[in-house]
Amino acid sequence: MSHAQTKEATQRFLDTLHAEFDGLSNGDKAAIRRTVEPDDLLLNPAFYRLVQETLSRFQEPELSKARDFFKNLSQVARLVYLLPFIKHQPLGKSLGTVLRENEISERRLFLVTRSEYPQDLIQLRRLCQQFQEESMDVVKLGRLLLYWGKDKTTSEGSKRQLMKDFYLSFASEKMEPVDADN
Repeated sequence: MSHAQTKEATQRFLDTLHAEFDGLSNGDKAAIRRTVEPDDLLLNPAFYRLVQETLSRFQEPELSKARDFFKNLSQVARLVYLLPFIKHQPLGKSLGTVLRENEISERRLFLVTRSEYPQDLIQLRRLCQQFQEESMDVVKLGRLLLYWGKDKTTSEGSKRQLMKDFYLSFASEKMEPVDADN
């Protein structure tokens, strides 16, 4: 499978996961929302129903790829942990951009990036709760969180990406022309 096919498949799996989350009963959404730590989802029946319903949306041969994608439940739990506080917009902003636009201080971002698992994700979730009406791209968030590990070395790349999105989110905006005559 090529990198482009893998990226497209990942996007389909994450889009489907978010759509299924939106379709959960209020009770299941509340059970996920009340979760204290990401790993607590691994003991939550609502989480398993969500994964099961997501997988049921695929037919072979894509079903076997989806099963492979969802087999690491710890990775999926990290994303589902934040889903109650994410409003999805396809091709939308990254989490770092949303944090920057809402003027989250560097200090709060550093609290996330310098913390160890699971405190780092707990702090990140608190930030997401503050801006749950802001739209962002769940696929971008999913790629960030799927590789967010339980130790410093495996989380480093994801935390670096979050910092990059935060600091460089306005780099692409148009700069006002400077009048050289003044």
